[in-house]
Amino acid sequence: MKKRLSVFLLSIFLLGCTPSPEKPADMLPEEKMTSVMIDIHLAEARVNNQVHHPDTARKVFKLLRKGILKKHGVSDSAFKHSYDFYLTNPAAMDKLYEKVIDSLSAREAKLTPQGKPLKVEPVTAI
Repeated sequence: MKKRLSVFLLSIFLLGCTPSPEKPADMLPEEKMTSVMIDIHLAEARVNNQVHHPDTARKVFKLLRKGILKKHGVSDSAFKHSYDFYLTNPAAMDKLYEKVIDSLSAREAKLTPQGKPLKVEPVTAI
């Protein structure tokens, strides 16, 4: 039992001492990343609700994602570097997703009449 506790405490100590990764040079500002993530989650939900074949869903989502990044003026590599940075920083990711969830919840509340389910529009990207 003491050995397990020692190993557990040592692993926590080592994890706590690892340096936090540096921000990438092309990192997106938090507000822009939040806007992109909101649009990506909305697109993902639309695809999941309307496209039933996995291969087709992947293709449709890739097209939608490309359009979202273009709309926001963000390169694919800048988005990937920013997303990877957030993945390695749980506190920053929590803060980002708190804003994303708040925004999506507000949109849902605005669009959903009391007691009625939300109507999903068809995908028109193809």
